[in-house]
Amino acid sequence: MRLAAARIFFVCLALGIAAPASAVFKCDSGGKVSYSDLPCEGGKVLDVNTAPVTDANDAARQAAQEKSKLKSLERERHKREAVEARERKKASKESAARHKKCAAYARRQKWAHEDAARATGLANERARRKEQRITEEYEAECGRWYERELSVAR
Repeated sequence: MRLAAARIFFVCLALGIAAPASAVFKCDSGGKVSYSDLPCEGGKVLDVNTAPVTDANDAARQAAQEKSKLKSLERERHKREAVEARERKKASKESAARHKKCAAYARRQKWAHEDAARATGLANERARRKEQRITEEYEAECGRWYERELSVAR
């Protein structure tokens, strides 16, 4: 029984020591403001508990509003991600088509160059003009873009 009484005494003592530490006083002396844990003459006790006091209905209403806002934000994010995915897919298809087209131009240019190298006499002049025209077509359609893309892919 004495042990239980001693425990109660120490608990009350601990609470008594901790209670003043939770109070904050604002003291104004001669235009100088200071804050202390000890009361002063003309000092005001400041409430440091900044948590808003709400009842269960307010808390439930606020939770419902936050949940609704969260769902709305998630829907917006999903829509935005879907649009971005469609745009990436479209860009990927366009890039693949351009690669295919430029690869075909590069093949034609290579073949024209080979034909011009093998041609002799009047056929040589005709083959060189054809090679020149195909090279111009290639440059106009693909330019240096295709070569840059190939070097990045490697």
